[in-house]
Amino acid sequence: MTDKEKYDFLKKMHPNQSDAELKAAVKEFQVLEGGLAGGQIAKALLKFGQSIFAKKTAAKAAEEVAKKSGMSLKKKALIGAGVLAVGQAGSTLMNKQGTQIDANANAAQTQAQDSFAQAIANADAQGIDVTQFLQGNTATQLGLGANNIQDFMAARGFTGGLTGLNGIGIFTGVETKGTKTGPKGIVYPTSKRELVSLAEWNKSFPADLNGINAAKQKFVAAGVLDATADMTQVKAAWTKYGQMSLDYARAGNTLSPWQLLDIQKGLTGSGGSKTSVTIDESPMAKADITTLLKRQLSASLGLANIDDSVINKFISDVRKKEAKSPTRTTVTTNGTKSVRKTVQGYGQSDVLADAEAYAKTDPRYADFQTADVFGNALVKALGLKS
Repeated sequence: MTDKEKYDFLKKMHPNQSDAELKAAVKEFQVLEGGLAGGQIAKALLKFGQSIFAKKTAAKAAEEVAKKSGMSLKKKALIGAGVLAVGQAGSTLMNKQGTQIDANANAAQTQAQDSFAQAIANADAQGIDVTQFLQGNTATQLGLGANNIQDFMAARGFTGGLTGLNGIGIFTGVETKGTKTGPKGIVYPTSKRELVSLAEWNKSFPADLNGINAAKQKFVAAGVLDATADMTQVKAAWTKYGQMSLDYARAGNTLSPWQLLDIQKGLTGSGGSKTSVTIDESPMAKADITTLLKRQLSASLGLANIDDSVINKFISDVRKKEAKSPTRTTVTTNGTKSVRKTVQGYGQSDVLADAEAYAKTDPRYADFQTADVFGNALVKALGLKS
């Protein structure tokens, strides 16, 4: 809604209010409408109008009563923690004779205070800087400022720190260094951290390709986003870590979203890439091991038949070596690029090597090798086919 539409809306709902009052209400509502949209604005404006005009009516009624009763409003009105009370009770207004004059004025005032507190609580929940509220007419009329707004809210059940007060906000990571001169001319170093509300943090989301990509890479490096993340996912992560930073601030810890990303990186072990390792522990078939053993012993010793006890003992040794050295496949992914590396474990070539080593322990091995070499040489010398 435009300011003109808000003015017309309030004028229609409150025709007895002056032009100045309506314009002041529109101006003050600009602070309250942060984070609202569409029909929410009209609903909030209606409630705000009812609240603020009821409060002003109550204030006027209290002033008139004070004049009629001969009391000094300045003396009798207690403005503290947002509570206006005339006389001792605060719930009723009394004249000189001690009779009740107007209890409705205080009821309207209380309603206005509660509505104001609710508006602040709603804004704080959305991460809006509540110090804006303290600059408006309502805060001035209720006597509220940074020194007592916390008590005012606590009296209505709203506990916890408020955004924009006492260092509560999102630390952007920007810290300004400076100096100050203390007693006796001693110069001290100073630093000031830049704190913003959640609304301001969200508004600072980059609006250019390079800026968005730079932010995205920080989330990717921490393992929060994949390299294929689109703009909406980057924006969601930006808001999420801004809210997390604000939550930490409310708990008394000042951490920027980027510091939180570093913590996240440490927890997940992310460093811009992800690595997975697959171990293949499937054993070779007994039939394959037996075939390899017989083939090698036949070639090395000329043996056609091998005892089952030898085969079983050999297979048992193979199983132990397979367990000790399985095949490992490592896949390292960085963005959209994946690199696969396989380190072969104990396999068929190792079986043949072990079968050869076993053959060498047999006394017949040297004789067979010598005879085989001599026999081949004789065949070649005679020009015969082997």
